Amino acid sequence: MNRTQKGALAVLIIMILLLIFGITIPFAWFNDILIVRIFPLFFLVLTYIVMGLSVIFLRKKRPSEVDYDERDITIKRKAILGSYITLWMLVLIACTIPILITGRQGITTNAPQTIPANLLPIALFVMFIIVMLVYTLMILVQYGWGGKDGSK
Repeated sequence: MNRTQKGALAVLIIMILLLIFGITIPFAWFNDILIVRIFPLFFLVLTYIVMGLSVIFLRKKRPSEVDYDERDITIKRKAILGSYITLWMLVLIACTIPILITGRQGITTNAPQTIPANLLPIALFVMFIIVMLVYTLMILVQYGWGGKDGSK
């Protein structure tokens, strides 16, 4: 496993933990049970622990491990392109959904249409998680397609 694969695997694990953290927040927010309120804190601390351990995991290098080659560049470019396309699709969806929900009344009338202020950081957080998941999954899938020597 080369450095790019290690980094993608570490980011995938961190993104999954952040997704679980983001899902547990609403449950903790609306419950008065103490154990349910501890879950988001647990997943946040676990995310920081995994981030610290991933630094050690990524720094460690075997002598037989190759640092970088042409295939890595191609794989990263494809992954960046895929995540960039995903980002713009998400932005288009995020801009279109409020218009579809409110209907034409928000466009044709002067009635004020508002979006709750707490919805914007949540939308950005979800978009960040999705784009990073696409990036890491594209890297891992592209490395998984080849054999030991990188051929298909």
